[in-house]
Amino acid sequence: MRPGQIVRTAWVDIDLCRLGNRARMSPEAVEKKYRRLLNLGDCAPWPPVVGHWDAERFVVCDGRHDYLASLMIGRDKIFVCWLEEAAP
Repeated sequence: MRPGQIVRTAWVDIDLCRLGNRARMSPEAVEKKYRRLLNLGDCAPWPPVVGHWDAERFVVCDGRHDYLASLMIGRDKIFVCWLEEAAP
């Protein structure tokens, strides 16, 4: 984070998200996040999924295991954060 930036958070439709990195993932790591979401119920995991906006789509840069687990569990929204330039 640079000076002059702020962190924004929001619940976003999971259908508006896409993975920014499609490298291989460990099934065990995704399962671990899935079990964590089961224990949390409707609450959001912390830290939230990190990414940026690309037009109308949210690109997941960090937290792809949480994103996939949310898809697997059938959630329709995901809690995300991104950086924005602060207003002068």
